[in-house]
Amino acid sequence: MITMVNGEVVRTEHDGIADGDELATPSRAVPVVIVGSSSALPAASWPDAAKILAVSDLEGNRETFLEFLRGNGVVDDAGQWAWGDGHLVLNGDIVDRGDQVTELLWLIRRLEREARAAGGRVHYVLGNHESMVMAGDLRYIHPKYRFSTDRIGASYEDLHGPESELGRWLRNHNSVIRVGPFLFVHAGYSPELDRLGLGLDEINLTINAGLGPPAWPAAAKADLRTGLIWHQQGPHWYRGYFPRHAEGWGGRPTDEEIESILSRHGAKHIVVGHTVVDDIGWIDGRPELIGIDVAWRDPSEAAGLLHQGGRLYRVDAAGRRTPLDPRRATPSGE
Repeated sequence: MITMVNGEVVRTEHDGIADGDELATPSRAVPVVIVGSSSALPAASWPDAAKILAVSDLEGNRETFLEFLRGNGVVDDAGQWAWGDGHLVLNGDIVDRGDQVTELLWLIRRLEREARAAGGRVHYVLGNHESMVMAGDLRYIHPKYRFSTDRIGASYEDLHGPESELGRWLRNHNSVIRVGPFLFVHAGYSPELDRLGLGLDEINLTINAGLGPPAWPAAAKADLRTGLIWHQQGPHWYRGYFPRHAEGWGGRPTDEEIESILSRHGAKHIVVGHTVVDDIGWIDGRPELIGIDVAWRDPSEAAGLLHQGGRLYRVDAAGRRTPLDPRRATPSGE
C-alpha cells in the first residue's frame, strides 16, 4: 500500500490478504479500504428504479460532491450511504483536472458497496478521461499527481493499471447503461454507432477489452466497430447533439435517428455529460436529450438530474428541486 501523507510517501506491506479484508491506511480522507474488485462487468440494464440521481464530470472535486450528496440526502453527515434503494449515476469524467481524484475514486468505490448492501446502486459510467488515464494520456492530471508519482517512483498510468486495486476496479465499469427510462452515456450515442446494431453488453465488452495503452491508436480512430474508445463517433467523444458542434461530428441527428437509438435500448431519454451546459436540461429543444455537464469547482454551481415519482428535476447542492420545463432548451454548450 502506497499513501501520500503531507507530501511524504508511506509504504505499508500486508501479507495474506483476501477479498473483503479491511485495511487501515494513514490517510485521513481514506482511512480504510476494502480489498477486492469484481472480475466481471456489472449489469448494463436496470429497467426498474424508483429514484435516480445523475451527475457528470466531477473532475476530482470530492468535497463539492460530498456536500452535494449530503444536501440531497444520498449520504448522511458522516458520508455514509443513506439513500436506500436509490440509484446514483456518475456519467463519466470523474478523473483529471482536480486535486482530489484518488480520494474521490475511493469514496465512490466505498459508496458502491454501501449502496448495494442497502438495495440501491452506484453506477460509474466511464468517460473519455477515464480511458485516457488508463491509456497513459496524462495531459489533464493535476500537478499534485506529477509531484506524487515522482516521489513514489511509479507512473500515474501504472498506479491506475490492471495490477493495482484502483486500476482493476476502474476497468470493471460500463460505458453505456440504461437505468429506468434513461440511456446514460458520457459524450453521446451517435447514429453511426446505432447503425452497428450492437447491444449494450457488446458495446461495453468491446470497450472494456481495449482499455489501456496505447492512447489514440490510428486503427481504432479509423474503425468505429473495433475502436469504440477512441473513434469520434464513439460514446466517449461524440458531440453531435449540440448545435454548435453538430457540423463537425457528422451533422445534427434527425428525430428518427434519436428514436431508433431509444427504441433499440428501451429508453425515453439519452443523458450525456462531456459538453458543458449552462444548466441541466434539454439539448437543442429536444426532451429526448438531456445535458448534465456543469461546473463542480464551486458548490453553488453543482447540480444533478433527479428522477423521482415519475418527474424530472434539476437539483442543487442544497437539495432544492426545479422541475424541468419541456419547453426550455439547454444552451448548445462549449
